[in-house]
Amino acid sequence: MADSDGKPTYAVHDLGEGKIMRLAGGFPIEGFKSGLQYQAKGNDLYVVTYPKCGTTMTQHTAYLILNDGVPLSADQRLDIVWPHLEEVGGDFVEDKGTVLDGYKLIKTHLYPSMTSKNQDAKYLYVSRNPKDVVVSFYHHTVGFPRHYDFASGSFDTYFELFLDGKVDHGDYFRFLREALDRKGDSNVLFLRYEEARKDRRQYVLDIAKFLGDRHYDKLIANDEKMLGLVLEHSSIESMKVNPRRWCSARDGFEPFIRSGKTGGWRELMSEEQAGKLQNRLKEKFTNEELEWLGEHYCS
Repeated sequence: MADSDGKPTYAVHDLGEGKIMRLAGGFPIEGFKSGLQYQAKGNDLYVVTYPKCGTTMTQHTAYLILNDGVPLSADQRLDIVWPHLEEVGGDFVEDKGTVLDGYKLIKTHLYPSMTSKNQDAKYLYVSRNPKDVVVSFYHHTVGFPRHYDFASGSFDTYFELFLDGKVDHGDYFRFLREALDRKGDSNVLFLRYEEARKDRRQYVLDIAKFLGDRHYDKLIANDEKMLGLVLEHSSIESMKVNPRRWCSARDGFEPFIRSGKTGGWRELMSEEQAGKLQNRLKEKFTNEELEWLGEHYCS
């Protein structure tokens, strides 16, 4: 059930100077504080996204590239192999974080300005259009009642919270603005979810090239045998198998990996709501930026 005012419940963390960060219930304050204090190392590989922008897809794809095309097994958990910084804390990442083929694996939904920088670390940013993000985030929030107490909450309520940046991990538009401002950094690869779904082969090759020429060469060797394995195991269909690899149980709710499609926002969102998101994009970004991000940001 939703809380008494019909809104999701969040753990609210004080950032000082009157600023707060909402997180899912169950994120320990100690982990959040420790995560903010973590200092990036030269071998860190970050996946930095706003929630529901292709985070899990990108983590698993990069994992497959680094792990010779071998996917997570049914008894492995992605949140252990590729820990969520502000949930488990910097000490966990420092002492127990996975190092795979030389890279320490880190996931975060923190704003880019709150994410530690190191010129030798590598950062994978992923964007997704806000219409699909808010619908996916709504399903996510409904599907974890023990974290959000929003199992019967309405989309209209959630939409207004999202528009105001009052959901966990804050303001989508601020996140995207900060991420775009780092797009040109030499140690950043900025990926677009819609392009990744349209051309998965190129998306995989772009990540491999970013991780190092030897990873790219390995994928295309032997008639692209390893590339084929990465594409197979990172597909939405494959990732729907053994879903506990990605998250805790969601009994009675839609699966964590739903459809991954682009344009599915029309299932819940009115044209008026879509217009509000479009107006916000026009306020925050230039026409050139929106065109580069893709057609789903332009109308």
